Amino acid sequence: MKTIVLVFIAECLMTTGQICFKKSTNSFHIQETTPAAWIIGLLKCVLKHPLLWMGAAFMLVGLVFWLAALSSGQLNFVYLLGSVQYIFALFAAHFFLQEKIDAPKLAGTLLITLGVILTAMS
Repeated sequence: MKTIVLVFIAECLMTTGQICFKKSTNSFHIQETTPAAWIIGLLKCVLKHPLLWMGAAFMLVGLVFWLAALSSGQLNFVYLLGSVQYIFALFAAHFFLQEKIDAPKLAGTLLITLGVILTAMS
């Protein structure tokens, strides 16, 4: 049970970090044409977006919980439970980014959910 809770917390934090990353990168408008100028433009965008840094903080804390989960359970169990991030990401993208959930995405997510439940029961 401890491992399940740790994975759940880790994946919630990681999904929150991904939403922060996506929201911040939506406003990146890099127009430089040379590779070096493009990289400098990207770095400027990264440095001036606090939401991106907040996303990195969520990801870092999520990593700590993930490592705790790995230390408390078997790798194959923890890794399979980590699949809940697909479920979290689908619904978080819908609610926070207004992305559409179509039938194939929903069906795939339901299959992942079934796999997670079967894995947790074994």
